[in-house]
Amino acid sequence: MATFLSILIIITGIGVFFVMKKFSHTNKTYLVNFTIALLMALLFIRSFMLVPLDWIGYIAIVFCGLAFIAQVILGVKNLKTS
Repeated sequence: MATFLSILIIITGIGVFFVMKKFSHTNKTYLVNFTIALLMALLFIRSFMLVPLDWIGYIAIVFCGLAFIAQVILGVKNLKTS
């Protein structure tokens, strides 16, 4: 179960990156919010299980970190344009 959840977190992290890239400059920014909320819920469930992290858990953390960095970069770009 923990491995499946970690793979799901990786897939969601990649999905967050593509949704942010596609919808962050449109009027559908709520899609970005929902995908980030899903990612945070999955991370909560994964950490709530209190399973020691294995290699796929670390990969999940890296992809979630990349999604966070992409969110910050897009936020700064939107702040500069407004």
